[in-house]
Amino acid sequence: MNEIIFICTGNTCRSPMAEGLFRSHGGEEKTGLTAVSAGLFTQDGLPASQNAQTAAKELGADLSRHRSRLLTPEMARGAKYLVCMTGAHYDTLCERFPDCRDKIFTLLPTDISDPFGGDLETYRRAAAEIDRAAKSVITQLGGPDGELGK
Repeated sequence: MNEIIFICTGNTCRSPMAEGLFRSHGGEEKTGLTAVSAGLFTQDGLPASQNAQTAAKELGADLSRHRSRLLTPEMARGAKYLVCMTGAHYDTLCERFPDCRDKIFTLLPTDISDPFGGDLETYRRAAAEIDRAAKSVITQLGGPDGELGK
């Protein structure tokens, strides 16, 4: 119950950037949660895309060791928070894991566009959006209430 899992589709772009940026801003220390990431539709073992690695590195996060993994029911049930990149991810998680509904959130109120296949500038825009949101999550979780959605 001490994990925050960032979730996207393939776990090679947005969610690894969210995990890495959360860590690079001291999120694990400030919140007591271990940051991990997973995908809803992926295969295990893929590296983060090169543009995701570059964009995240420019903001202080190292994704060089990242390997994709599929979100399993055990992971979902064992996490404290499941943080999605889009409303569609949120809906899919609520459908697959209705017993986890109270710990499923979106990173932002609006969808974070999937940069997959885009140029580096597309990834930089997504990384900047994720970076701001990760800082906000850290502030929220590290605050007096220490809970998302409060």
